[in-house]
Amino acid sequence: MSGEHDAWTAEAVDRTANTLNQLSASTQQIANCLGFLTVRFSDYRKKPKGEGIAFLNSLGFDRHAIAAILDTTPGAVSVRLSQLKASKKRKESSATED
Repeated sequence: MSGEHDAWTAEAVDRTANTLNQLSASTQQIANCLGFLTVRFSDYRKKPKGEGIAFLNSLGFDRHAIAAILDTTPGAVSVRLSQLKASKKRKESSATED
């Protein structure tokens, strides 16, 4: 009986894991669509990509999702995010020096 129960439990765990993976993928697709619509139909469509990158990053999108939404590469997104981070650090350090 125990072996049968263990097999059933393992199968249930596998099915649950597959369902969660599918939900996670669907959730990511929905989030990408919302990010795309937000950028395309807002003032961000008129602004440089760098501002869209910062905006989407603040919403929690990763560099791959941002790249897909803005039709650029993840590398370009990473570079811009690094520039923004460095700029923020410079501003914070100059503010503390004053």
